[in-house]
Amino acid sequence: MEEIAAFLGSYPPFDQIPASALHRLASSAQIEYFAAGQEIMAFGGPPAQFLYVVCKGSVDRLHEAEGAEQAFDTLGPGEAFGHPSLIRGHSPVVTVRAHTEVLAYLIPAAIFHEMRAEFSAFANFFAASAIERLDFAVQSRRDSAAPTLFQTRLRDLVGRALVAISPEATVREAAQLMSQEHVSCVLVDLPPYGILDHDTGIFTDRDMRNRVVAAGLPYDTPISQVMTAPARIMPADSMVFEGLMAMLEYGQHHMPITEDGRVIGIVTHAAILRHQSSSPVFLPSQLRRAKSLTDMRHYSDQVASTVDSLLDAGARVSDIGRVVAVAHDALLQRLLHDAEAELGPPPVPYAWLVLGSEGRFEQTLRTDQDNALVYADDAPPEAEDYFRALSERIVEQLVFCGFPRCTGDIMATNPRWRQPLHVWKSYFSRWISVPEEEALLRTAIFFDYRQVYGELNVEESLRPVVLEARKNKVFLARMVRAALRQPAPLTFFRQVALERHGDQRHMLDLKERGTVMVVDLARIFSLEAGCSATSTTTRLRKSWTESSISEADAEALISAFELISTVRMRNQQAQIARGEEPTNQVVFPQLGPLDQRELKEALQVIANIQRGVSLTFQTNLMG
Repeated sequence: MEEIAAFLGSYPPFDQIPASALHRLASSAQIEYFAAGQEIMAFGGPPAQFLYVVCKGSVDRLHEAEGAEQAFDTLGPGEAFGHPSLIRGHSPVVTVRAHTEVLAYLIPAAIFHEMRAEFSAFANFFAASAIERLDFAVQSRRDSAAPTLFQTRLRDLVGRALVAISPEATVREAAQLMSQEHVSCVLVDLPPYGILDHDTGIFTDRDMRNRVVAAGLPYDTPISQVMTAPARIMPADSMVFEGLMAMLEYGQHHMPITEDGRVIGIVTHAAILRHQSSSPVFLPSQLRRAKSLTDMRHYSDQVASTVDSLLDAGARVSDIGRVVAVAHDALLQRLLHDAEAELGPPPVPYAWLVLGSEGRFEQTLRTDQDNALVYADDAPPEAEDYFRALSERIVEQLVFCGFPRCTGDIMATNPRWRQPLHVWKSYFSRWISVPEEEALLRTAIFFDYRQVYGELNVEESLRPVVLEARKNKVFLARMVRAALRQPAPLTFFRQVALERHGDQRHMLDLKERGTVMVVDLARIFSLEAGCSATSTTTRLRKSWTESSISEADAEALISAFELISTVRMRNQQAQIARGEEPTNQVVFPQLGPLDQRELKEALQVIANIQRGVSLTFQTNLMG
């Protein structure tokens, strides 16, 4: 029994249950031998009576395809099978046959169900489907990291009753009320206080400093003239991290929270700080205090440190990407604003675009720049000189702040990517109407553009041209074919395919052979649906009603994307801590059994959806 317990305890999920439970389980286990080629479970046969755990050897899971059995998965030591049949009580949906001589531990159904009832980690590991297990894996990584940040709701941070004042009151009366109540802000509303309408506002101590004292306004100024209205609000059931994100995006330190259409209180950044030792909300104020380019480089370094703290706190990679995007957008906006102050106002309205991962809100490390510039068509001849000087200045300053030049020269300093609006329209029209696969591979990141600065509204003028893609089935089919040049890295037997030679031996590229595949699929679905979103997760959530992906597959891809991205970021974090250059490669055999299994299941989700997309667009692929 001790030998069985020691073996099982070295593999998930048995390593997540108490020792007493593990010994109880081990004492009930049977040991059985199977010869190579022997059938262990039969498709359509009697329901399983045991959970099978491979001790030595390997087994194949097979299904019938084109009239013959085909192996689609191979399980080795520490891996289990039979649980879907045990959980659902029906016949096995696959055949399991010994690939080699096999020694297996058989755990009776009764003890298996007892463990599922007692231990949620055990139950979730043996969820009925890989997609359910993958979703649980993503959630458990967050919950185990920082329960207060992701399990505490904003309502739990309301420390006192709402303090409100009429918009007819004066600044002096508001200041006196704030002093009496020992609060840093008041809700500005007509009685009965807290019922939301367009006139509901908020007045803070910062407003007092910046809008009243600094502006030299008299203290009898009506509060309605200096309040912030309409007040930006959050639902009371929102998580603390969501509140942090809203504060960062809106640039505020006070957030009214609502329930059933009423403001029930105001959550302050100070209250959130009591639950979080460091916060990205302070980043904008650091940038405002920056007096030199060196200060801005320090700001950029602080953003990178914030990424580490958020990852350690268990933030979703998609949320970290949003934090980084807001912070980097602010840096770009400051650089461009300062450049205009020195170079003079632009001759015509323009838009500065970020592309690729930054355009998708998915940049976490300071990677290569990908940017472009669009300016109005009625530009005078001297406009090109102005925008060339502007682009060269900004790109150089970004390099100083830690963002290397793009090795592919996709930057606004390249005249090809610094053009008037009509040229950009012709670019997208040509890419869509005459789709060449090699060109699509190079230009795909332009379909992820996002405007961060400038008065030329490209959403109104350029986005409609991009959305024409949904009408061109040949273009979408070529996009699919280009994306599927890189299939999910799984072998015929559904094992993870690793590099086999040289310095990359046993390595898996979590970007090129992982996240990029999901990014490409999400881009296709969003173009098919006519969706203007750029982030991968938002594209998947908003596209399923109008594209060929189902809601279940969209959620599965999101879970796969989050899991692979998290493993990738944690690996890069460890590399940086060791003084190494961060890469996208992970040595797969050095990962723990749970990480290996979860990555394998994430890649299987991607592979299944790739096959479905290929079949859906097969007719158009002939074009």
